[in-house]
Amino acid sequence: MYGLTWTDATLTRLADTYLAATVAERERMAAGVEALNARLRDNPEDEGESREPGFRLAFPQLLAVGFFVSETNRHVFVVRVQRYGR
Repeated sequence: MYGLTWTDATLTRLADTYLAATVAERERMAAGVEALNARLRDNPEDEGESREPGFRLAFPQLLAVGFFVSETNRHVFVVRVQRYGR
């Protein structure tokens, strides 16, 4: 099991994106983030696409989420989020 931290700036960006979405989009985003968080806690190296050593990019519902994986500390740091897709 890995620890999981969303930076404050990333949480603010997620909240802004969420508030700008329709009700249906919010439901999809919330479900996507919830499922992503579970996968990141379980096995982050299998989630998304590798971009550079330790950094990965995942695409839950309507979002692109960038995160670093610290194998040494067994911790995931979510550092980027933006609207993606339809």
